[in-house]
Amino acid sequence: MLLQLDFSFFAVLALYLLLDESGFGLAALAACAMHETAHFVAMTAFGVHVERLTLYGAGIRITSAAIEQAKPLHRAVILGAGCAVNFIAAAFFGQMREYAASAVNLFIGVFNLLPMGQLDGAGLLKIAAIRFCRADKVDKVMKAAGIVSAALCACVVLLFGGDVPFTLVTTALYIIFMSCSKI
Repeated sequence: MLLQLDFSFFAVLALYLLLDESGFGLAALAACAMHETAHFVAMTAFGVHVERLTLYGAGIRITSAAIEQAKPLHRAVILGAGCAVNFIAAAFFGQMREYAASAVNLFIGVFNLLPMGQLDGAGLLKIAAIRFCRADKVDKVMKAAGIVSAALCACVVLLFGGDVPFTLVTTALYIIFMSCSKI
C-alpha cells in the first residue's frame, strides 16, 4: 500500500489551524480518519487489496481497483462501513454530551451518503441502479442524483452558512465543487 500526501491536505490543515476557533477542523479530520479506517477494515475483511491511501484537501481517499471485482453486497458493506462508524460515533459522543464531536460525525456520515461524485452514496446508488434499472438508465440516474444532491447541498450551505463554523462552510463548498466536477 502506498501512502500519498497531497499538498492540498497540508494547505487545508494549515487554514483550519489558523482560522478554526471552534475545533471543527481537527474533529472533522478525526472523524474522516475513523470513516476511512472503517472502509479499510471492511476491505481487508473481504480480501480487497488497497493500493493507495491519499490524504488530500477534502479528506482521505482509499484507492483500490479490486473493489470493482468484489460482490455487490461486499461493495455495499465496504461503502457503508465508513458512514456506519460515523453514525455510531455520533451516537456515542451524543451520549457523552460531546455535542460538537457528535455533530461533526453526523455531518460526515450524512454527507458521505449523498449520491454525488466519489462519495459513498454515489457508489451505493450505482450498486442499486445496476440491480434495479435497465443498463442504459444507470448513467442517467447517477447524473440526475448527483446534480440534485449538489444543488441541495449548495442551498443548505447558502441558507445556513451563517450559523455554522466558517471551516465547515468552506469544506462543504469545496467538496460540492469537487463532487460536481466528477459528475
